[in-house]
Amino acid sequence: MDGKHTCLFCVIRLLPVLLLLISNCASQACAEPLVVPLSQEPRVMNNFVVQLLDVTHLPGDRRQAFRFKSPRDGWLFFRVTAGVGRGGAIAATLSRKDAATARPLPLFSFSSRERKTREVMRHLPRGEYTLQIELKNADIESLVVRKVPIIMYQRVPGNFRSMPGFPEYNRRFLARCGMLSACNTIGTYDGFSWMKQWLESGRHTVRIAGGIGGLTTTKLAYEHWGACMEHPTGVQGTIIDEFYPGLSGRFSTWVPALKRLRAEKPHKHCYLYLAGTAKSIRGIVEPLKDQDCYFVLEEQTYEARTLAELTRDGFARNWVKGFEEYFPGFPERCIHSVGVMSGPSDSKYNDDIYPDVSYKVLKELQFHALATDPVFGPAGGVEIYQSPVCDEEYLRWCARLFRHYAIEGSRERLTDDPYTLTHIRNPDFEDGLKGWTVGPAAEGSIATAKIDGYGLNVQGRHTRVGIGDRFATMTRNAAKANEISQEIQGLEPGRYYSVRMYTGDRNNLNRWQIHNVSIRVPDAREVPQLTMHMPWMHRPVEKFGNKPTYPCYHRIVFQATKSTAKLVISDWHNPGDPTGPVGQELLFNFVQVEPYLMSSGESAGIGDPSVRGSR
Repeated sequence: MDGKHTCLFCVIRLLPVLLLLISNCASQACAEPLVVPLSQEPRVMNNFVVQLLDVTHLPGDRRQAFRFKSPRDGWLFFRVTAGVGRGGAIAATLSRKDAATARPLPLFSFSSRERKTREVMRHLPRGEYTLQIELKNADIESLVVRKVPIIMYQRVPGNFRSMPGFPEYNRRFLARCGMLSACNTIGTYDGFSWMKQWLESGRHTVRIAGGIGGLTTTKLAYEHWGACMEHPTGVQGTIIDEFYPGLSGRFSTWVPALKRLRAEKPHKHCYLYLAGTAKSIRGIVEPLKDQDCYFVLEEQTYEARTLAELTRDGFARNWVKGFEEYFPGFPERCIHSVGVMSGPSDSKYNDDIYPDVSYKVLKELQFHALATDPVFGPAGGVEIYQSPVCDEEYLRWCARLFRHYAIEGSRERLTDDPYTLTHIRNPDFEDGLKGWTVGPAAEGSIATAKIDGYGLNVQGRHTRVGIGDRFATMTRNAAKANEISQEIQGLEPGRYYSVRMYTGDRNNLNRWQIHNVSIRVPDAREVPQLTMHMPWMHRPVEKFGNKPTYPCYHRIVFQATKSTAKLVISDWHNPGDPTGPVGQELLFNFVQVEPYLMSSGESAGIGDPSVRGSR
C-alpha cells in the first residue's frame, strides 16, 4: 500500500475518535458559562456611588456571567431580586481576573421556592471581576452592582446617654430602622456581643483608639495603635481619635509610628480623625498621603437661623479644598464624619438649638451637599458621629440618608421638607408671649423671664451664646391650670408630627423630678405610646451651683386630620388636678413642632406618610 492510501486508511480508522473528541469539546464548550461582553460602562451616580452593572430579566436554566471593573479598592454592593421554583436554585460567585489561584467568592444563593431581594457588600481590591450566576428553574428580575463608599456607624454599643426613655440602640433596633443594611463598617471600643455574626456577613468592624493625649513617644503610639488593630473576635483596623492643632508638636513623633504600622499591617485599615484646618494639621496629613490611610473630617455642622446662612460655607467645602492644595486626590481618601449631636444633652453636645428650624433637614442638606458638590467627589466615605449623643428619631433618619445617598446613589433630596419650621410662631419666647393665647390661673401666674447661660449650661444647647436663655413661666395654682395655646399652621392631613418642649423648675434646678405638665393637640390623633416626659442630667456648672441640673424633656406625637390644629400647653398634667406642687414656678421653652419620622421596618421610607415627597 502506497503512502497516500496508508494516510487515508489511518484517517478512516481514527474518524470515530476524532468525532468523539469534537463532540466532547462541543459539549464542554456548551457547558461553559456564557460570558456577556462588558457592554455597560461605569456610571457615576453621585460623589459616593458608581454603578458598574445593572441588568434585568435573566430567566431559565443556564449559567450566566458578567464582567465589570471596580475603579478603586473598597466596597462593592450587590443586590439581586429573584424567584425560584420547585426544585430550583440560584448561586452566584465572584472571581477577580488577576487572582488566578484564589477561589471564587460566594456572594448569594436562593433555595427552592424563594422570592426575595438579597443585598451583599464586600470589601475588595480594584480590578476586573467576573460575576458567575447559575440558575435552575429560576429567574432574576434585577441585578445591580455598585461601587459604594465606606459607610460607617459610630458606635456599638452606644445607647443615648443623657436619659432613659429612648429605646436601646441594640442589634434589633439598628436592624429594624435599616442602619445595619445601610452601613458596611461599625466602630467600637471593645467589641459587642454580635460582632462575630456581623463580620461573618462580610462587613467590617474597626476599634476606636482614644487616649491620644497620653502617647508621648513613638513607641507608645506604635504599641497602642497596633493593639487597637486587633481583637479576639477579629477587627479590620482602627480609627484614631483625634488629631487637632493643639497636638501638632507631637505630629513628628507619631508619623513614624503610623508609617511602621502601615508597613507591618497593610491588611488592616487605619482611619485618622481630623479636627483642624488643612494648614494647622498639615504635619500629620501630608507625610501620610502615600500610606494608605483614610482621613476622617469631623464636620459638626451647626444649625443657623436661615438657609442662606447655613449653606454659605458649603458644608466643609473650603476645608476639603485646603487639603487638596498639598494633597491632590484628597477627597478619595476622605471620610466625612457627619456630626449628629442632638436631643437632651448632659454637656454641650446638642446642636439642635433652634426650635424653628429642622435638624433632620439640616442633616439631609449636609448629605446632599456631600453627594452632589464636585468638590467632595469621589468621596472615600461617610460616617455619623455618634450614637450616644443622637436623638433616636434622628438616628433612624440617618439610616435612610445613608441608603438614599451612599447606596442608591441619588442626587435628589429624599424629601422636599423645608429647613425653616413655620408651624408655630415664637417657639422659644424670644418675643415674650407674642403669638400665644394666654390663660393664666391667676393674675401674673404666666409671664416671661430670662436667665443668662440657661440654654447652654442647663439645657446643653451648643455654640450659640444666649440661645435658650428666655422662657415662659407658669406658677402653679391649686384651683385652676395655667394654659398657653396657639394654632398650628401648615399641617398635611395624614402626616405625623411631634411637639417637643423643655421645662425647668426655677427654684429647684438641681433636683431630679418629672415636671407634671401636659401638651395637647385636641384636633388631631395623638399616638400615646410615643409620649415622653423625662428629666435628664446636665453636668455641674459653677454658675448653677456647681451641681448637676435636671431639666425635663417632653414629647407628644400626633397625626394631623386637617391643615390646622390647636396646641395647648398647661402646668396641670391632668384636667381637674394640679398633679404637682402648688406654687412651683416652671420654665417653658424650645416648643418645636415638626414632621415626625414614624418607625418602620423599611429602610428607605418609600410610601411612609411621615416622609413628605419621598422618592
